[in-house]
Amino acid sequence: MSGINPSGMYRMSGLASGMDIDSIVSDLMKAHRMPLDKVEQEKQIWQWRQEDYRALNTGLLSLKNEVFNLKLQGTFLSKKVDSSSSAVSAAAGPNALNGSHTVEVTSLARRALIASNSSVNTSGVYTRPLSEMLEGLVPGAEGKITVQIGDGISNQDFTIDASTQSLNDLIQQINSSSLNLKASWDDNLKRFYLTSTKLGEENKVSYTDKSGNLMATLFGAGDNEVSGNDAQVKIDGIDYSFDSNQVKVNDVTYNLKGTTTGSVNITISDDIDAVVNTIKNFISNYNDTLAALNGKLNEQRYSDYRPLTDEQISSGQLTDKQIDKWQEKARSGLLKSDLLLERAATSMRTVLSSRIDGLTGQVTITNGSQQITTAANHLSVIGITTGSYQEKGKLYLDENRLKEALQSNPQAVMDLFTRSKDASGNDITDSSEQGLAVQLYNALNSAMSLVTDKAGSASSLYDNSFISEKVRGIESSISKMGARLQALETRYYRQFTAMEQAISRMNTQSMWLAQQFSGNS
Repeated sequence: MSGINPSGMYRMSGLASGMDIDSIVSDLMKAHRMPLDKVEQEKQIWQWRQEDYRALNTGLLSLKNEVFNLKLQGTFLSKKVDSSSSAVSAAAGPNALNGSHTVEVTSLARRALIASNSSVNTSGVYTRPLSEMLEGLVPGAEGKITVQIGDGISNQDFTIDASTQSLNDLIQQINSSSLNLKASWDDNLKRFYLTSTKLGEENKVSYTDKSGNLMATLFGAGDNEVSGNDAQVKIDGIDYSFDSNQVKVNDVTYNLKGTTTGSVNITISDDIDAVVNTIKNFISNYNDTLAALNGKLNEQRYSDYRPLTDEQISSGQLTDKQIDKWQEKARSGLLKSDLLLERAATSMRTVLSSRIDGLTGQVTITNGSQQITTAANHLSVIGITTGSYQEKGKLYLDENRLKEALQSNPQAVMDLFTRSKDASGNDITDSSEQGLAVQLYNALNSAMSLVTDKAGSASSLYDNSFISEKVRGIESSISKMGARLQALETRYYRQFTAMEQAISRMNTQSMWLAQQFSGNS
């Protein structure tokens, strides 16, 4: 056999000697490839380790976003609004006062609208030329029709050729203009509409024929200007006029849906359930994130299982299931007892087990058969506790106690999580006096920053993290080792090729001698 190797050198593979040169070279190269295989396995281990770091960092980011909500006072100032009628609904902002409000709606805000006369005689569809579509249409000079359309603020002229252009062309011109109007045609009702895009009596629709009688043909002798309507509403006995059906008074947004025959009662109160749900979501996310950290920190390491090489995977000696199980063990425990993750988990547990200095707000809670009043300076006071030591910081919630604390003093519960300023409004720099959510947010930021420095971000295609630099260094080594192995393989083939050529020459000489002896005899 013979051929050309990747370096371009002509090979003779056992043609003269009868030896399987390719197999011999392959066996020789296996021993030389072992160091390269180990380096490639090391690269795979670092890549797996990086993926694990990044997956945990994604979990930390999700938790940080959840904690951010707990930092906001608005989270604890959620309001619940009840309405006695579907004609009016409302939403209360954090500064809205608890209590009842009365609302009476006399009229809703409306757009200005003009519709063409139902007796308009049309022939065919509105995409045909105007002269063919509208009976009684008289164009102006040179067959041109010019109309002036206004929206109460400005007017604009539109000109079309009645013999070649259609009502649809006029509609497109109007709708692409700067006017706060929309033109349309209802083909079922055979009616043309001009509608203001804004509510309120300041917004109008007007039309005038300047050349021809298009508007007169469409609208007849009716009014050529129509105004919208303002909403007329009385809130807590005070009359208001608005150009919208969504109005805001004292941080309460009222949605007007219909007129009323009497007063609608709007009741505003603290939305304790919303706060409880936010805290429950936080606890669930916290427990999941902490469990993921603890899982990696305590994951068993199988040092005898190295990542499979490409040759081992493609050899066919292992089934797909066996490959998956092997790789699973090879990947297990890469972050076992990792100091970076240990620091993150410890900082999270430390924050949520600490007491906040300087908090004076008190809550009243039930303790057995008694009611006690105590400072809300620790999570356990409001019903959030940790489990046994073996659970490594898992949180549990007593929902009834949390609701009790929120009902008795929502401000105290809010300060426990959100406190960042002192009584004078100055920023608190001592972390022991900051709210738990503020401390935890900072701790998560710090942990994520360290993990990113170590392993980079999942969203980055290229980064200068420690592991990325490590992998790039390994790849450089792999490239150099591969070049050396290629050169060594080429040398082996060159030597065997020289041997084959020598044997071939000897065979040729032997055949010549045999022919000479045969001739002499």
